[in-house]
Amino acid sequence: MNFTNFISELATTALAYLSGFQHPETKEVLVDLELAKCTIDTIELLKEKTKGNLTTPESNLLDNTLYNLRMTYVRMANNPPPKRAESTNETPSEETKAEG
Repeated sequence: MNFTNFISELATTALAYLSGFQHPETKEVLVDLELAKCTIDTIELLKEKTKGNLTTPESNLLDNTLYNLRMTYVRMANNPPPKRAESTNETPSEETKAEG
């Protein structure tokens, strides 16, 4: 594990929280802005604590990663994905529940 890989893993985690995932039973798209923000804040903390100790590519990686994550966060906070059950007023059928 190196610094670049660590930052990439944190960024991937934040993007997973921002992109959402579908609940297997309800088919609702779940986005967790709170956990995404926590992960973004962790990357920011690492940037502050490692200031002056990073190579130029590592510093650029942090800056670019934070910018992209913040822009994605703002986009998702302002336009969350529709929740399938609410948008169609449907609930999973008993047959669908039995399959899961």
